[in-house]
Amino acid sequence: MALAPPTKNPSQMTDAEIAQLKMPYGRILEYLKPWMGRFIFGVLIGVVAAAFNGVLIVGISLIFQLVLDGGAKTLGEPLDLPVFGQVNVAEMLGLATDTPMGLTGVIIACAFIPVLMFLNGFLEYLNKYQLAWVGNKMLFHIRSDVFRSVLRQSPAFFSHTKAGELMQTVFNQSRVAQTNAVQLVQLLTNRPLTIITILYVLFSKDWFFTLMSLVIFPLCLAPIITIGRKVRKAGSREEKEVGTMMTTMHESFTGIRLVKGYAREEYEVERFDRANAEMCKNMLRWTRAMELIGPIVEAVASIGIAAGLVYFWYQQKGSSDLIVLIMSLTKIYPPAKELSKVNLLMQKTVYAVNKVVHLLEREADIKDAPGAPELARVKGGVTFENISFGYSNEDGSKLDRAAINGIHLDLVPGKFYALVGPSGAGKSTLFSLLLRFYDPDSGRVLLDGVDIRSVTQDSVRGNIGLVSQDTFLFHDTIRENIRYGRLDATEEEIIAAAKKAHAHEFILQVQGGYDAVVGDSGCNLSGGQKQRLSIARAILRNAPILLLDEATSALDTETEKIIQEAIHVLSEGKTVIAIAHRLSTIMEADQIIVMRDGLVADKGNHEELLKSSELYQKLYSLQFHD
Repeated sequence: MALAPPTKNPSQMTDAEIAQLKMPYGRILEYLKPWMGRFIFGVLIGVVAAAFNGVLIVGISLIFQLVLDGGAKTLGEPLDLPVFGQVNVAEMLGLATDTPMGLTGVIIACAFIPVLMFLNGFLEYLNKYQLAWVGNKMLFHIRSDVFRSVLRQSPAFFSHTKAGELMQTVFNQSRVAQTNAVQLVQLLTNRPLTIITILYVLFSKDWFFTLMSLVIFPLCLAPIITIGRKVRKAGSREEKEVGTMMTTMHESFTGIRLVKGYAREEYEVERFDRANAEMCKNMLRWTRAMELIGPIVEAVASIGIAAGLVYFWYQQKGSSDLIVLIMSLTKIYPPAKELSKVNLLMQKTVYAVNKVVHLLEREADIKDAPGAPELARVKGGVTFENISFGYSNEDGSKLDRAAINGIHLDLVPGKFYALVGPSGAGKSTLFSLLLRFYDPDSGRVLLDGVDIRSVTQDSVRGNIGLVSQDTFLFHDTIRENIRYGRLDATEEEIIAAAKKAHAHEFILQVQGGYDAVVGDSGCNLSGGQKQRLSIARAILRNAPILLLDEATSALDTETEKIIQEAIHVLSEGKTVIAIAHRLSTIMEADQIIVMRDGLVADKGNHEELLKSSELYQKLYSLQFHD
């Protein structure tokens, strides 16, 4: 039965809470099921590889007895093998009992040593490869699902979540979860059986020597347990600091102009170094714990070997038996050493898996209704029907003041509407509700009379084009940034859209033309050039409703004129809703909606509002007082 995923983000948990995290096995199995056949095959190969250790020991024992301590004169001499007891090689091979061993026989026997070692190593390789193959398939789908889960979240989620932490979870935590989970499967399916197989062979060879050798082994458990207690939280702490470091890097790189403008490079380095130092400290604790276990186990093993030498001297046994037994014992300690790390590996894996599952299981704030149909292309009618809405805190509680309250607007298709008013009046909130970034607390948003909550989000947004002051361009070519408006657009359609947006001319002047890379967030282009590409993207989208969010407020007069001409082309035949602080850009609007404190204060055209609206008169006089 799958354990419920944590409701709280593991990165926000205390060390005590992290220590109580459980492994959500059921969620992992969902990703394992498609590859279960290959996974089982890999596990079975691991079992065969573990059992082959017994074959290896018996084979080596046979070869050593044939060759060492004077060697066998003939193949008919009885040999004492583990498990099998007295064996006659000549009878096994169907040869005469007096067949001489000779140099040829010695060479052939010794040649089997690399063959046995190769088979042993190949089975181990096959086991690791099969499980790694399954692990990589799981990693691909886990990463894809986590990324998809993040993208389906509403803007409210991103306003309360650090982008660097999300990047850390999608990329690194999923990798840690997959890598450690695969390693744990290998350890738990192969290593115990390896130890049991070797011990079985050893006890059949010399039970007293084997028993005495193993009496010392429990001595190493005490320091392993002690070390494990001290550093069991180091792995999860390391992952938390990686998230902090990723967040610092992301913010510094994204806000590089602000960082340099305020000469805060050293301050950002200090922020980064604090997280970096803490991460390195926890990484060192983790490494120290993992690597200290090895020498302890090996030291304990050497005591057993030393005691074995004394025992063999006292029993007057041959060196071939001693070599086989010691070699077999040394093959026990690597898997035993790896098994001793299981607890430490598990701590790190549980944290990483829970971090990933937390994102996978997080329900989106805005979801399509079950069986919601697609909204067909609308004519452009927009209705805000008694809409009220307030933003939420990180804990989900509503802010004291609503962003908008009881707004009712009917916008007919093909008209130009403008939203004006002071900052915080609720203009951008109306845009967010129309795009269904949020759902209203009360009331409805309708497109051509259809409640947008009753249809899919994609089909709603497919009917809306957006041009914003904060133009975002991907680190890609000019062509692909324009094509983002409609992914199936042809080259001719892209160029036509660029021409209508007055972008074609400057694109041809840029080295590389449409193949030129715009840089991170379009850093290789001017503000006006980026805005024209944004308009070209919206022209290519050709949606019946167009939202303009301060599209020309940050441009110089000459560039503004070019952009306005492009917007005029873009607006033809569409319902246009524009947010504007510069009233000069919206004087020709069919209707201007004046907003204040989340309410509609006045409505009318420019001339009507100059006569009837005090707030509009004030805004107008502030901009045109001369």
